[in-house]
Amino acid sequence: MRRDFDPVQAALVTEVDEVLDGLRPDAGVRESFEALGAARLLAVHYPEEYGGRGLSLAAHSAVSERIGLRGLPDVAHLITVQGVGCPLLTFGTEEQRRRWLPPITSGRLLASLLLSERGAGSDLTRVTTGAVPDGGGWRITGEKTWSLLTELSQIALCSVRTRQGDSRYDGISLFLVDLHDPGVRIEPVARASGEPYYTVTLRDVRVDRDALVGELHKGWALLPTVIGFERGGFDYLTRAQSWLAAARTELTARPEAERRLLAADFARRQFLVENARALAYHAAGTAEDLETDETVTAYAKLASGLAAQAVTRWAAEELLSVPGPDEAAPHRTLLRAAVAEAPELTISGGAQELQLDLIAGEFMIGRTVR
Repeated sequence: MRRDFDPVQAALVTEVDEVLDGLRPDAGVRESFEALGAARLLAVHYPEEYGGRGLSLAAHSAVSERIGLRGLPDVAHLITVQGVGCPLLTFGTEEQRRRWLPPITSGRLLASLLLSERGAGSDLTRVTTGAVPDGGGWRITGEKTWSLLTELSQIALCSVRTRQGDSRYDGISLFLVDLHDPGVRIEPVARASGEPYYTVTLRDVRVDRDALVGELHKGWALLPTVIGFERGGFDYLTRAQSWLAAARTELTARPEAERRLLAADFARRQFLVENARALAYHAAGTAEDLETDETVTAYAKLASGLAAQAVTRWAAEELLSVPGPDEAAPHRTLLRAAVAEAPELTISGGAQELQLDLIAGEFMIGRTVR
């Protein structure tokens, strides 16, 4: 148990371990999440009436970190509970909260985000997917890409353009979309390694009025909450931590002289990972009413992505360049996959340059970052 956890966080982490240790070894994502949901562990920062425990976001972050370190796809937890659930909790109607939050906190419902579009990069204002009025609802047509968790999800929070406004920020609306609708086609994006991304094509997908989250045409105001938690760093942090642990395992197996030679280099990477962890928890601790500070989360996201890259670059140069006693060992397999995946972490969830721009912008206006 980490000594820097407070008693509440430490107890929650112990509960997560007890729940997951009680499952069969080959338990899948859904079984694991439903077990955690039954223990009311998936969204401890939600109000009790929706399946949470009414605790702080920092307490929830300890759970999120532990889920990732136990090998579950932490992105499933992050996107469903934070990226979709928190906007519903903050901006949704009471009917929406009572309909969707209990299935989310129970682990029975997984959700994804449909925000990015081809050629738009990290610019979420370049929305071409459109929605046209249809009776009491809308019909959505367009294409989204770089979506995670889509193959396991039942619903998605989708950004669409509902009118051409005076600015690119105006006229964006957010809708909950049924991913099992006949008009939805989900296709994997070809990539070398890591968690799969998907392209989602929507053709004349009808949504009712109760699928609108927040105000019509004013969805841009919600997006900082939607993406803020993804940029909070925990998804990237737990990967960096796992990759650092794999590097430690490989280093431990080396001759003593080599271990001594590489010890300082390893310590530098360990410092970067611990620094990223501190920033991720700081971002969680400064959140107010489930809304994050986008500059603080930019620091956390940037630090986690750069730490992950530092670990894998060093592993590629110093550890994987020399054949090990067992090339098929799990830790070496993990490191090889990590080398291919790590560069994406400075792009996914908002490119590194975007995070630097957010940080620089705060300094330019003289704002002190908390």
